[in-house]
Amino acid sequence: MQSVYINRKGLQSIEIEQPLIRLPLRPGGKTTLDIDVVNYEAPTHIYLSSRGEIKDKVTFNRNNPYVDGEEILTITVAAPPGQQEFYEGEVSISTGYGSREESFILQIGQFKNEPPPDAIEVDEALTHMNYRSKARPIRVSQPSMQIQWPQLRVDVARIRGMRNLPYILLAIGVIIALILLAAGGISYGVAILGFIVVVVLAYYTWRLLD
Repeated sequence: MQSVYINRKGLQSIEIEQPLIRLPLRPGGKTTLDIDVVNYEAPTHIYLSSRGEIKDKVTFNRNNPYVDGEEILTITVAAPPGQQEFYEGEVSISTGYGSREESFILQIGQFKNEPPPDAIEVDEALTHMNYRSKARPIRVSQPSMQIQWPQLRVDVARIRGMRNLPYILLAIGVIIALILLAAGGISYGVAILGFIVVVVLAYYTWRLLD
């Protein structure tokens, strides 16, 4: 799309956003170009024309519109069939009954030795039997979901050096049971059961140390 601003920098002023537009058409091809005309002052007539090699290859849907605010004008461009594949000319916009005029270059077709617009480039190496792509496959490693449990290490040698450990455990159990009984926190049955557990624990500790 081409943008044109009227009366923005002064009365009858014309500003064209793109000085050159290229339409890479093949012979016999056709396309359209929209021109967005914005008028910043009172409604006015503008006039569109073409010259050069594109003169007979472009058609305006309206070449003398009355622009009040903003108008979208459309140019239909057709490249004739034939050997010549490139044409260049100018599209002009004038105001004030021709007193002010600006233009932009319009190129149609293809340069010499230029690939057509819908061509797809193919790697010539694909024609070889032993072709190998230069691109290397990307290997994505999946993150391993490993849960590391904390390791519980028991220093048996150190425990075996504590020869009085069973008696210490037995004494601690008796003291705790007597304190709880005196405080009324547990019954006699529970105290006896706890005492038996402490005795069993002390016994197996003694077996470990043996």
